[in-house]
Amino acid sequence: MPVTSVWDFLNFDKIAHFFVFSVLCFLLILGFSKQYTFLYFRYKAVPLATSISFIYGLAIEIGQTFIPERGLELSDIVANSLGVFAGWFVFYLIYKI
Repeated sequence: MPVTSVWDFLNFDKIAHFFVFSVLCFLLILGFSKQYTFLYFRYKAVPLATSISFIYGLAIEIGQTFIPERGLELSDIVANSLGVFAGWFVFYLIYKI
């Protein structure tokens, strides 16, 4: 297995994964915390949104194993997960500080 550097990880695909999942998580937290219909979602917005985002990212990567010429990439899962944390962090910076 070849050794990859950080620069190999920082390509457009991984940056796109990071950005999309940071926006997804941020908007889920924002939507859950601003609604009044389901109080459980309102008060548990952060754990629900981060869990949904992680599970969605993992499901996409697992689903790709069933598509010809696609596959599960650990680096995509890492980029998705880092994006989820970034989305939560941006929400925290904007709304909690």
